[in-house]
Amino acid sequence: MYYPNLKTTDSELRAIRHLGSDVKSRITPVFELTRSRKTKSLPEGSLETRAKQLNEVYGANSFILDLSTEQDLMNEETVNLFDEAAGYAHWKTFLEANFSKSIVPCALYVEEGSKDNFKEQVRWIVAAYGRVCLRTSVADEFAATLYAWALEVANEKKIILCPILYYLDPTELTKTAQACQFYITTVVGNRYPDALIFAGSSFPRYVTDLIGCGDDRGAFDLNEIRLEDWLKQNYPNVPLEKSDFASVHPRRYPTKGGNWIPRIDYIDGDQFRYSRIRRDQGGYAAAAMRIDTTSIMKLPRCWGTNQIVSAKNGVVLGGSPSFWISVRINCWITRRAGIL
Repeated sequence: MYYPNLKTTDSELRAIRHLGSDVKSRITPVFELTRSRKTKSLPEGSLETRAKQLNEVYGANSFILDLSTEQDLMNEETVNLFDEAAGYAHWKTFLEANFSKSIVPCALYVEEGSKDNFKEQVRWIVAAYGRVCLRTSVADEFAATLYAWALEVANEKKIILCPILYYLDPTELTKTAQACQFYITTVVGNRYPDALIFAGSSFPRYVTDLIGCGDDRGAFDLNEIRLEDWLKQNYPNVPLEKSDFASVHPRRYPTKGGNWIPRIDYIDGDQFRYSRIRRDQGGYAAAAMRIDTTSIMKLPRCWGTNQIVSAKNGVVLGGSPSFWISVRINCWITRRAGIL
């Protein structure tokens, strides 16, 4: 099973919407629920609106659900769901009102929160949904305590552990591998969960920040796959499963409109490559035309690849960065699911 970690932004939901049924049967997405877009009627956005959109796109399938805690993607509704009173009662009520029993909720926690409230939440989630996910930073000093508390009320096979690695800096892969080792030793120990999924991403905030990546083209390694292979080789008995941030940088930053340069990203062997051309020089159509046919033939058969082929033929079906992020995600998830 493959566990892509995604936020519920428009670009990510678009990518998921266009996945084939064969892909959906091989993945369990981990969604960080974000607020919806801000509108005149919803000036702060709405979690319930975004939950409805998520259900429309993926509600017929199983997925893991967490809450986004990035400031720009949350609102007061999000904050209220972290109220630990009565075993995180607000979170439980929200889950019951908006989602089916086929999902796997994450257990929420707050700094200096009580053990009893956390355990009550875990107990309730497992009873209602069958399994629970514990999702923390790989370096969270409280991760071992949370897992120990959860094990007091739930069998380890009812628990999925998702330590987050965030951006996989190519200059610090040894440190990242050591952090994973430390987590396996100090958090997991000999109590193996149902699945252990380390989530990180090689995709940088800006591709041009990487050594050897130019203004118009470049390539960089898929370090999430390198790390994954190394962990499986060194820990063959640990229930490690494939996971990442679906070719998206793990953190979001406010963007200023008007300054972007059309760019198409694509997988080529064990690397990501990109073709980038300014709008006044041809934009997405020119960027696609510069991708050689051999590279395109290596891409998985999916909606995302179809968009690249269409642009290469001179028909650009989406003109925004958000659309082409969807294309990249769709191709990446399809490939990671093993669909060629």
